[in-house]
Amino acid sequence: LKPSFVEPSIVRFSEANALGPTHVRVVAMATPKGHIVMEIMQIIVVALVYIILPIFGFLNRQRRSKLSSRSDVLSECERYSVALFRHILPDMAVQEYRFRGMQPKIASLDIEFKDLSVTLKKEGRCILEGVTGEFKAGRMATIMGPSGAGKTTFMNALCDKAYYGKTTGEIRINGVISSIAAMKQMRGFVPQDDIVHEHLTVREQLYYSAKLRNAEGTSRAEISNIVEDVLHVMHLLEVQHSIVGSLEKR
Repeated sequence: LKPSFVEPSIVRFSEANALGPTHVRVVAMATPKGHIVMEIMQIIVVALVYIILPIFGFLNRQRRSKLSSRSDVLSECERYSVALFRHILPDMAVQEYRFRGMQPKIASLDIEFKDLSVTLKKEGRCILEGVTGEFKAGRMATIMGPSGAGKTTFMNALCDKAYYGKTTGEIRINGVISSIAAMKQMRGFVPQDDIVHEHLTVREQLYYSAKLRNAEGTSRAEISNIVEDVLHVMHLLEVQHSIVGSLEKR
């Protein structure tokens, strides 16, 4: 086979045999330059991803290692301080842990509620009617009842979380008409279902919770100290970098 002539996108071959000359026409389509550029860009992007991800993972491990070291140092210092204080003044009472970010709540709250009711917005049906009572400061109260009695609805109404219905009634904080929702820094609400992000670590969960619960403008150092306090008090130092997961996957 010998090429008879060459064109930009066509090559024609001639072959002689017993039956006469045969012409074979081969068409080679030229690849547009735009497609070549796109393929090169895709290769570059994939290469960058494979380069950046290991670097990001390495930096993240370094950051976690520094945080763990800081937690260990603070814990060790606290233990030595307590031991030294007890050795010098054995009869003096001393706290096991000295809070650096969280401050003790001096104020107390007496909560009173009267004729607390909830009516569904769509159906207009009353699912909680006329609940009256009080929670005294410094005392533990238990709400008991069978399934469907309205325990969760009552707590949602009391904490201004019954978004699915219209809440009526009167709530007093220390004798003044107010709302528990306004006491964000002094109360905590634990729902029945998990509301944490399953792909974040324990430390990250606490960090974002502290950011949301504290006043705007709170410094990063203070937020970090609050997280350290919670990790120490709840004995979560060993799992602070573990992914929380979900009910299906831990």
